[in-house]
Amino acid sequence: MLIFAEEKEIREKTMKVTLKDIIQTLLSLALGILIFYLVYNHLDMEEMQTLIKTARWEYIIIPVVLSLFSSLVRALRWNMLIAPIAKEPKLRNTFCAVMYGYFINHLLPRAGEFARCGVLKKYEGIGFSELIGTVITERAFDLIVTFLIVALTLVCEYDVFRSALEGITFGQHLLAFLSSPILWICVAACLLLFYFFRAKIMHLKIMGKVKEMGKGVWNGLKSFTKVSNKPLFIIYSLLIFFIYYLMLYFSFWMFDFTSGLDMRAGLTTYVFGALGMVVPVQGGIGTYEFMTIQALAIYGISATCAGTFAILAHLVEIVVNCVVGFLCSVMLPFINKNAK
Repeated sequence: MLIFAEEKEIREKTMKVTLKDIIQTLLSLALGILIFYLVYNHLDMEEMQTLIKTARWEYIIIPVVLSLFSSLVRALRWNMLIAPIAKEPKLRNTFCAVMYGYFINHLLPRAGEFARCGVLKKYEGIGFSELIGTVITERAFDLIVTFLIVALTLVCEYDVFRSALEGITFGQHLLAFLSSPILWICVAACLLLFYFFRAKIMHLKIMGKVKEMGKGVWNGLKSFTKVSNKPLFIIYSLLIFFIYYLMLYFSFWMFDFTSGLDMRAGLTTYVFGALGMVVPVQGGIGTYEFMTIQALAIYGISATCAGTFAILAHLVEIVVNCVVGFLCSVMLPFINKNAK
């Protein structure tokens, strides 16, 4: 009865924020379209059309297959988290749930996590609250791996980043700001103020949200102890993001102007694009393209060429997630028609 009560509470909370989520989605979509317009407004559209027509489209199959493979690996990893708390779901249902979640996320940000949990509850009979806990664990490990990738990129391509920043006025000001002793004195002063007034600061509403998020991540990490094969789980976590990276790197082969870039350039471009996706804009529209263009500019790719690559790389991901996610939602009742 307690589990059913928790599920009811989660659903009620979800319903209460539905209108808010819709408003936020519309605002973020409008912001994304505005950013997209500002990014592409000054680019040569005729040249972009020529580049698209001359692209080697046969190579598009590689990122498409890799995208589906990454979702399969994510489904395998999710099953490992579910197994200790409930019966392990059928892989086909978990895979369809993951793809359906991606599809819903393009319509309503973050709603996909609830949607994919709802799929497994319906077709596998697993408690909704338990599934939400496994998703929190997934996100905790995704956050850690993302941080490691960013740190690795900064180490591997430090000279590239530094020379790129030094080459522009903003970069020179930023480097001067980061190396200023006044900055670090201010940081130390802020830390001291936080220490002396920590009791009052911890009662602020924003700190409550930070603590709640930190608690969720910590609880997610603790639930990792229940996984039977921990090394395999870690391998899956690393493999998912390695596949994401390969998706972008092999997309380089579609165009002459990016085919000569090495794997380190691919890593830098991947990280920049990932940071663009973090911005609260619907589906990373505009922000992904902007950050990818900035990354390719470091390696001497013109804005028009970089913009062409960015829009195609992003479009492939969106189309695969939406088309396959929608098909999975249609297939689920049929592949489970004999299930109790």
